Amino acid sequence: MAKTEKLFSKAVMMVFLVLLIVGFVVPAILNNPSSNPGVEPRMCNTDADCYLFCEDKPVEVVCLQNLCLVNSCEEKSYYGYSQTPVSFIVNIQNITLEERSDEKDIFVKFKGNEVQVFASKLPLYYILEKADIILDTQCLTFDQKQYCSSDLRMGVNGTDSTAFGNYVPQEGDVIEIGY
Repeated sequence: MAKTEKLFSKAVMMVFLVLLIVGFVVPAILNNPSSNPGVEPRMCNTDADCYLFCEDKPVEVVCLQNLCLVNSCEEKSYYGYSQTPVSFIVNIQNITLEERSDEKDIFVKFKGNEVQVFASKLPLYYILEKADIILDTQCLTFDQKQYCSSDLRMGVNGTDSTAFGNYVPQEGDVIEIGY
C-alpha cells in the first residue's frame, strides 16, 4: 500500500511538473517576436523620410508625430496621398506658416498662409504639426510659448468653432486662430 501511495504521488508530481512547463513554454512560443516578425516603426522628420517602394513603385507615406504612419506595403494608410489638394487659408496671430514649414513635407504645403493638403480627412492638428505648431482642444503651442483655454479662440469662415485641432479643413475654408 505504501508503495502504491509513493508511486501515485510521483505520478501526480510528474503531471504537475509537465503542466507547469507547458504553462510557461507554450505562451512564450506563441508570443515570441522572432516567430512572428513584425514591421518596426520608422522614425521620421518629414514625409520624404517615409517613402516606400511597393511593386517597384514609390508610395507616399505621411510622417505624423515623428513616425511614419505606414511601415510596409501590406499596411494601409488612413491618410492616403491625393493628387488633388484641399486648399484653404489659416491665419494664426503673429505667425507666417510658410516660414515654419519644410519643403520635404509632401502631404502639406504652405504658401504664405495658404495651405494645400494632399490627403483627405487630415485634421488641423496634424496639418499645423508640419509647421511645428501644436493645436489641441485646449492649447496652441509654438516656439516654447503656450496659449490655452480662455485665451484661445478659433473661427472657421467667420463662425466660432470649438473643434480646434480636431477640425478637418474643407476646400476654401478661412480659419482664424487668435490668442
